[in-house]
Amino acid sequence: MAQRRRRSKIVSVRGKRPINIDIVFFGAVAVYICVICYMAMNSEHIAGYEVNAGSLSVNHTYTGFAVRREQVYSADTSGYVSYYAREGERVSGSSLVYTIDEKGEINAQIRQNAESVDLTDENFSALRGSIRSYINEYDSMEFSKVYDFQTSLSGAVMDLMNQNMLDSLENTGEDSMFSRVYAEDIGILEYYTDGYEDVTVESLTEEMLDPSSCEKQNLKKELVQAGEQIYKLSLSEKWSLVVPLTEEEAAGFQQEERKFMEVEFARDHTTAWAEFSVIHVGSIPCARLDFNNSMVRFADLRYIEVEFQVEDETGLKIPNTSIVEKDFYLVPRKFLVENEGGRGFMKEVYDENGQASVVFVDMTLYYEDEENYYIDPKESDSVTGQIKMPIGTFLVEPDSQERFQIGTGCTLQGVYNINKGFTQFRQISILYQNEEFALVEEGTSYGLTVYDRIVLNGEAVDEDEVIYK
Repeated sequence: MAQRRRRSKIVSVRGKRPINIDIVFFGAVAVYICVICYMAMNSEHIAGYEVNAGSLSVNHTYTGFAVRREQVYSADTSGYVSYYAREGERVSGSSLVYTIDEKGEINAQIRQNAESVDLTDENFSALRGSIRSYINEYDSMEFSKVYDFQTSLSGAVMDLMNQNMLDSLENTGEDSMFSRVYAEDIGILEYYTDGYEDVTVESLTEEMLDPSSCEKQNLKKELVQAGEQIYKLSLSEKWSLVVPLTEEEAAGFQQEERKFMEVEFARDHTTAWAEFSVIHVGSIPCARLDFNNSMVRFADLRYIEVEFQVEDETGLKIPNTSIVEKDFYLVPRKFLVENEGGRGFMKEVYDENGQASVVFVDMTLYYEDEENYYIDPKESDSVTGQIKMPIGTFLVEPDSQERFQIGTGCTLQGVYNINKGFTQFRQISILYQNEEFALVEEGTSYGLTVYDRIVLNGEAVDEDEVIYK
């Protein structure tokens, strides 16, 4: 019997694949980068800002309501009107303002004669001189002067026409239906009304401070009825300008105890001094400017734009985004204790048996005024983590044993200083502020100094938050 062939039992074992170290390494790096990116996108970046000294450009341009002593005059008879004095001109009792022709015949004759004005060489020379002077002083950046020149030139031509018309009057003779009207007083002539001629500083209302409430009515007409208003006079060089202010501006001027103010008029860039005071029109604080001159240049305006000539304050310039508000407890100054342990207060504590005793607790002082120190309600002990001065705590004055209970609070404006790598609140006193920056007082106790580092976005952090690790 043939020997059976022996079968060999061979079992195939699949070997384990070796670990690819490169893939593991780069995978871990990828996960780490993803985590870092996620944390960066979901956490607010804390940026710093270096405090520097400087000034803040503050807009001191205002629009004020002009209060003048004005008188409106009406026509005595009906008829056709010819005007002989121009607006803005100073007139007196001998100045012919207008004529009235009840039939219109003489008025038509005067107008016809006035159309042909014979200019002398002297007249032409004066007009050419005015034009040449304007061309030499022309500035493309001050286009408003074009209108001033136009008004001046029109006035010169008007004077020539008036003279021709006056000559024509001599040839008309006397006519009971034709009358000459002279100025009834001395003043600056205007041919408009706005309904505010009788307003005084005392009778001024909040609505009148709004320029949109004013509607001018032109008094110049070809035909008037008896009793209709026909011209007005501004009777005195003494006049006032009432300028609306913000509460902060009014408080600042009152603190300065300012008595006089120099202003620049936007219309012609001239300056003038005025007596200055702060008043209220209704609930609106206003600056009252009392002038003794310059009225003649603005008799045609009810609302006048001026710029106060005040020096810009200097101090420490910080961004508005850094400013925060923080709550504090107030503690009377007499309770402060200074010893080797620092500055703090004697706190009343009780043992297990209810026996009272006092211990010294050092506290950070954030600000002080004439009566109180300001302490942080959330300041905690670095060892126990407990709040040092919870509300209701009693403090004891060492000398008199007088007690004071913690609880009275207030709010201060400030910024977070990060010079030491963590946030520390510093109180600020704002001098001026615009939309982007604030100018704060330099050299205040518990405040800022030049080159301090502060948090740019103050609302993003809290007290004692570590910034640099």
